[in-house]
Amino acid sequence: YAMYLLIYVVFGVVLVALVLSLHARLKTDAPMLMGATTAFGLIWAGLVIASGMVANIATGVVVDLYGTDPTQATTVWLAVSPVIDGLGGGNEIVGGIWTLLVSVVALRARALHRALNYVGLVVGTAGILSAIPAFGEVGGGIFGLTQIVWFVGLGILLLRASRREAV
Repeated sequence: YAMYLLIYVVFGVVLVALVLSLHARLKTDAPMLMGATTAFGLIWAGLVIASGMVANIATGVVVDLYGTDPTQATTVWLAVSPVIDGLGGGNEIVGGIWTLLVSVVALRARALHRALNYVGLVVGTAGILSAIPAFGEVGGGIFGLTQIVWFVGLGILLLRASRREAV
């Protein structure tokens, strides 16, 4: 429960704030493209939250069922797992599109840091490639690892910018 709650539900809620913050910061330089970018970011946040909620409900059902019928519990989990993965973990196309578009807008606007934007292009491309079965596992792995680097870099840049704006 805790893993799905933290990794999916809490992340999705925080992602909404990040998506809206980046929208406010970048919309002036590319209003139409940033509108589409923001839509993909909010869709991704919704999918991630939904995935976590389905996983938590399914976990409860499977745990309760396991005490009386382990075989049935396994069957239920096998049926629900693709739904969980399809919503928010099996491929990363929506998150990849959002990250790619944020990076394109930021490069055009000369916003954020150029190196971070290039990392974002790699992250986004890997996420999109994760939707192709032949590249799914590799693309998903690259997306997940480089997305962490991108989020950390983005967080540092946004915190530094907010300190300068507060002064």
